[in-house]
Amino acid sequence: MVCLSGWLTAFPVHAAATPSLPSLSSAGGEHRLADSYGGVVVNQTVTVAGQEFFQHFVALWRERELSERFAIAVVERPSARWGGQIWVEFAQRRVFQSPLSSARSGLRSLSERAVDLVYQTVIDTETDRLLFRDADLGADEF
Repeated sequence: MVCLSGWLTAFPVHAAATPSLPSLSSAGGEHRLADSYGGVVVNQTVTVAGQEFFQHFVALWRERELSERFAIAVVERPSARWGGQIWVEFAQRRVFQSPLSSARSGLRSLSERAVDLVYQTVIDTETDRLLFRDADLGADEF
């Protein structure tokens, strides 16, 4: 079973069609399992406004150079009393968070700002991760 957009979808899996998972280490050096999931954008939105934000966000995200290397998640927490919240996670950290109005008029501009901020944060984070080495930090910490 796979759950990417909040809906549970079941489909038959044939042994011949199932790809094998990459090994954690290969003969040519260390291979990170997380690298095989690059380009995945997980949709965890539940409202119509959240779905529309996600659609605009993904369309703009896919246009960015090297966006296919990064796995991110768009998460929404709706609230009738306080208004909804939407955020984007990368490497198990929130890199963008904003209130989400039920009025859909400003969703396109919000998603444009979100893509700009998320892309810059992701690139900065990856650059720091590649350039900065500390024996006290793990590979996924920064």
